[in-house]
Amino acid sequence: MKTVAFFSGYYLPYLGGIERYTSNIAQELIKRGYRVIIVTSQYEKTLKNEERVDGVMVYRLPVYSLAKGRYPLLKRNKLFQELCAKIRAEKIDVFIANTRFHLPALLGVRLAKEVGKEALVIEHGTSWLTWNQKLLDLGLHFIERRLMSYVKRRTSRFYGVSIEAADWLKNFGVSAIGVLSNAVAREDFERFSRPKKGDGIVLTYSGRLLRSKGIETLLSAFVKLSEESENLSLVINGDGPLYENLKASYPQASIHFSGLVSHEEVMKTNAEADIFVLLSKIEGFSTAMLEAALMKNVIITTELGGARELMPDSSYGYIIENSETALVATLRELVSDVEKMREIQERVSKRVRDFYTTNCQVKCND
Repeated sequence: MKTVAFFSGYYLPYLGGIERYTSNIAQELIKRGYRVIIVTSQYEKTLKNEERVDGVMVYRLPVYSLAKGRYPLLKRNKLFQELCAKIRAEKIDVFIANTRFHLPALLGVRLAKEVGKEALVIEHGTSWLTWNQKLLDLGLHFIERRLMSYVKRRTSRFYGVSIEAADWLKNFGVSAIGVLSNAVAREDFERFSRPKKGDGIVLTYSGRLLRSKGIETLLSAFVKLSEESENLSLVINGDGPLYENLKASYPQASIHFSGLVSHEEVMKTNAEADIFVLLSKIEGFSTAMLEAALMKNVIITTELGGARELMPDSSYGYIIENSETALVATLRELVSDVEKMREIQERVSKRVRDFYTTNCQVKCND
């Protein structure tokens, strides 16, 4: 039995696209007879340093949390050394590093090199890390290049989670071997799928409430459109810096802020919703977008990583300019033609089930 180890900055119960991606792939590998290990950060002290979760052995390294918990810095103490010794003793056959700038991923690259292997590095981004401040960003970009140089000295096996993510690696002088696409669990379709109610049109968004995600544009566009149509509602799943302010600014009964919710609740919302909107500026290949498409939502998004792969033409969904004007026009066209909306929902859901499930991705790349 081969052992596959994923090294990532975060893992479940942390709620994020990369974490769902890793969990989905891990479960598919277990079905195929692999042994799976996750090495990640103990981002909350209540989490165990070692435990088995859904058949996966999880090691959580002690960390200091920087940047409001967004960057786990490893505590190289006695516990850290003990956990590393146990990880080394696991006799890992395949090392996979996610989020190459997080230190647990860099550890995976180093441990692979120690045993004469090259870690497989999966790129999930399509742009530089940012503080949204020019001078700070210059320093951040310098650090990002240095971290990538560390990785490049220890492996040549780079992949992107989308075509755009693979292309982004060229900025570091890296030619990606190929694409290991983002994927979702097909079982979620059988588990959560249900007929659309048809007594109104539900829009949804799932993710962190950040300006870079375009959430303010979505809310403003929805308010304008709801003045023209009374059968519209909007569900916002997620927490973040803008949560309290947005909730206070948009008290309309047709807008529901769910806050931080479980994966199960997100999928239930997706099953009931009709349209998913993501106007993010930065995405490698959004898991939230794929999950919404799986559950028969029309996708409205911008030129993000993975968007053209999921929606090769307008019969699969909408890729628009990142502006309120473009969003209002697209929504107005869509809600006025329910039959067309239903056709797109069926078509994009089938495309996800055919090409972007973990079963398909693992089978194609095993």
